[in-house]
Amino acid sequence: MKTLSWLAIAFSYLPVQAQPAATRQRIETLFNEPATKPQVLLLGTFHFAGEQVDASTTPGSLSVDMLAPARQEQIKALVNQLARFRPTKIAIEAAPRQKKYIDSLYSAYCKGTFKGSSRLNAADEIVQIGFRLARMLGHTELFPVDAQPFRIQFSRADSLTMFSKYEDQTDSSFAYWDKRYETYALLQDSLKYGSSLKEFLLFLNSDKTQARSIGRWLVQTKKGSSQEPIGADKFIARYYNRNIRIYSNVQRMVTSPADRIVVIYGNTHQYILKHLFEASPEFEVVPVTDYLK
Repeated sequence: MKTLSWLAIAFSYLPVQAQPAATRQRIETLFNEPATKPQVLLLGTFHFAGEQVDASTTPGSLSVDMLAPARQEQIKALVNQLARFRPTKIAIEAAPRQKKYIDSLYSAYCKGTFKGSSRLNAADEIVQIGFRLARMLGHTELFPVDAQPFRIQFSRADSLTMFSKYEDQTDSSFAYWDKRYETYALLQDSLKYGSSLKEFLLFLNSDKTQARSIGRWLVQTKKGSSQEPIGADKFIARYYNRNIRIYSNVQRMVTSPADRIVVIYGNTHQYILKHLFEASPEFEVVPVTDYLK
């Protein structure tokens, strides 16, 4: 009897070769089970209390008063639309260590005694969307999932210790794109001022707008050198790290495959958050535009 080669023996343990279509179906089956997965609706917002949060970027002439009667009607309409998703949990842009404080403010809101606090303006999107939606649905709590990027002591071999070395590094693209993004920010403020809330949120939550939200920082990733890639490492250590920490906080919210989670967050976070949730085998991402139209 002819001795089988090691390669032939190895292949003998593989399943009988199937047609490519059947194999692709088996691959999909691996990732489509269980049939029920927690659903996530990612709502990108601007800071409703922007004059307190973004004073350096929003001109006074373009400030938006989200407590004005017309804006309040628009917020009510938005919350009614989001309620159609039937969320079981609501994640907000606040630190988990503030959970008890948020709970106390939400309790006051439900009782009709909340007037704003030193740390949470009454116009804030956490209140205007998060609290309002939670009360409408009878939720007893909201879930703060914000995070800050790690801060550790880097070794001398890490490129991040070289930051000061490249701090004044120049490149014609830096000034070119800085000017374009400054103009872009002003145009966004103008659009926000002149649009209804629904129109502006549809703009913010478009794929193109969310991709552009990190473009300014991607220009900077060329800082440094191939041996000391400070720009790329800073992006990972600061921006990407913060968002994957936020994602992990949402992961820890899940208590049932039937969970339906609304994540209300500043729109500059949503491009990476969406990328993470769509890549995860644990979640199903529901298009937010289905609930904004």
